[in-house]
Amino acid sequence: MRVSTGKIINTRLTRAVTLWALMICVAVTGVQPVRADENSPNRLKAAIMFNILRFVNFPLEDAGRALRLCVDRDEDAARELALLHGRHVGDRDVEVRLMDFAAVGGAGCDIAYLGNGSAASIARLSQRGRLLVGDGPGFINGGGTIGLVRFGNQIRFEINARAARQSGVSISSKLMRLAARVQS
Repeated sequence: MRVSTGKIINTRLTRAVTLWALMICVAVTGVQPVRADENSPNRLKAAIMFNILRFVNFPLEDAGRALRLCVDRDEDAARELALLHGRHVGDRDVEVRLMDFAAVGGAGCDIAYLGNGSAASIARLSQRGRLLVGDGPGFINGGGTIGLVRFGNQIRFEINARAARQSGVSISSKLMRLAARVQS
């Protein structure tokens, strides 16, 4: 198969423009860039989570209702994710709830951050209209929607498109293109 130089340049240009557009959106919304150093992976996860939420549409969106992000209070990233409380995503505020998923499940949550959630906890918390986010390369393989994966000093994200479709959550194609891996 022969690929023309024009197609390669066009693909690279499209990716560069998309990346620049995402960076401009981050700057315009006031999200401060977070250094990807080894001492702040949870702060980086919170910044990535905030930016991901800007490119996700939920099926049961109520214009005036807050976007509820639920985090297990025992998760390492809970403190940093709690700092997203009160931030704006589109026309909605983010409301962070620290809870015990084992005791109360994820009632009332639009997004559930499971950390290193098992396939059993993913299955228990899967629900129409809920985005499941967790850590590790196996998270999306276990049925989670978005997995945050560490590559050296970087944290990237992977997307399980089938899980998103099943829950009725719509993920922007722009976000899909930036993912390290998309599982159909």
